[in-house]
Amino acid sequence: MNSFRTRKIRQKPPLRLGKKLKDGILGCFRFIISGRKRHWSYVFAFLLLLLGALVVFKVTGGLYRALQDFEPEDMVLALGSELKQDEYGYTNMVLLGDGGHVRDGADLIDTIMVASINLAGKTVSIFSIPRDYYVWSDEYGDAKINELYRNNKNRMGEEGAFDAFKDVAGQVTNLDIHYYARVDFNAFVDVVDSLGGIAVDVKEPIYDPYYPNETDDGYTVFEMDAGLQEMDGEIALKFVRSRKTTSDFDRAARQQQVLMAIQDKALSSGVLKANTVKKLYQSLKDNVNTDLTIREMIAMASFAKNFDRKNMVSKVIHDDPSRDGGFLYTPERKYYNGQFVLVPDGDNMDFLHQYADLIFHHQDVLINPVRIEILNATKEAGVARLAASHLNRFGFDIVDVDNLFDEQGGRKYVEKSFIRYNHWEVDAEGNVIPRDQSTLDALSNFVKGEFIPSSQSQPEDEVDISIVLGKDYEIY
Repeated sequence: MNSFRTRKIRQKPPLRLGKKLKDGILGCFRFIISGRKRHWSYVFAFLLLLLGALVVFKVTGGLYRALQDFEPEDMVLALGSELKQDEYGYTNMVLLGDGGHVRDGADLIDTIMVASINLAGKTVSIFSIPRDYYVWSDEYGDAKINELYRNNKNRMGEEGAFDAFKDVAGQVTNLDIHYYARVDFNAFVDVVDSLGGIAVDVKEPIYDPYYPNETDDGYTVFEMDAGLQEMDGEIALKFVRSRKTTSDFDRAARQQQVLMAIQDKALSSGVLKANTVKKLYQSLKDNVNTDLTIREMIAMASFAKNFDRKNMVSKVIHDDPSRDGGFLYTPERKYYNGQFVLVPDGDNMDFLHQYADLIFHHQDVLINPVRIEILNATKEAGVARLAASHLNRFGFDIVDVDNLFDEQGGRKYVEKSFIRYNHWEVDAEGNVIPRDQSTLDALSNFVKGEFIPSSQSQPEDEVDISIVLGKDYEIY
């Protein structure tokens, strides 16, 4: 007797609507990347078709009530892929700006910023590296950092030359740099103009009679008053490039300002609207280099859409040791072929790495600064003032420097340093919980000592933390 097995007839597989929509939208983005202008009509036709289909679904049975608040922008942003992250869960990239090939300084990178995105904590830190920062490298040669691309593009190719910035910026900040993005000034102007201009709060008036003219064979005068200023693309470009009558460090700070203004305008004007996106794409496609994929760009845009500016830290390193970020110095030019260059203070990167760690991994300390006093409890004069100067360079808010006194008003000396926190509460188990724990954790990298709560939680108008320097304190 012949045996046989029955087999269930395979039914037609179900329609995977979500997958088809996703593949369709991604297909449109692939069209965009190819650079054919006619593909824009396909993109917008697809979006219209998608909206029409959704209307039909809603009318014929109400199956998609959840789509009542549907926004095409949200669907686009939902297509992003996961971004690369370091061991802390941060995504790090180096942002580069240059003059392209039609302005002065062709192939020199004018702007170098390292941006670190904490996706979970929803914070962003930006760290500007001056263009005159000097790089010693067996692989890329000894030169200013803004010359890396020009000096290496023929030997390593464009991608290799841009990767050099990821490597060097990672050495300066002690970070794993995952991506780079380079934009030339032509795209910068077009982006600002496509957004209808930007508004920037100008901190100090500018008068620069040495701004390069359009043909780069002479100069023109650029001036601007302090206060809130409306800028088109060309004015914004002059604002971020002018440095002859200010400094490269001031310019780096202005560049960060303009970057934030562009973000504000893009988000407020709805950058994903069809006409704006088309203008932006046309200006960017020939003037931007990046190793981000389209889906990674979409993930970045999704993060930016809901980002709160209050959760951002932006810092510039420079050569003034009396101010926040002053960890560079200018050596004698005779040692660098007559060039003006900047090198790390102490001829090593210890301070730079310590500063970068604070900016990138302890953002809350700088986003929500607390008031700190430093008290000298040693017999060595000036110890507290030296400590205050050092902590000021790292961005801590030092509001007072004094000696430690006892209850009778006499000098008091201690053997071991300690950090007293003045705001705390007690939990259900009777444990004392400091209010400013993140700052205490950061300070432990600068002052070795026990954390001690004040005898009672202090009112808000008092200092938040008191650093008491004992005999064991090491003077920097």
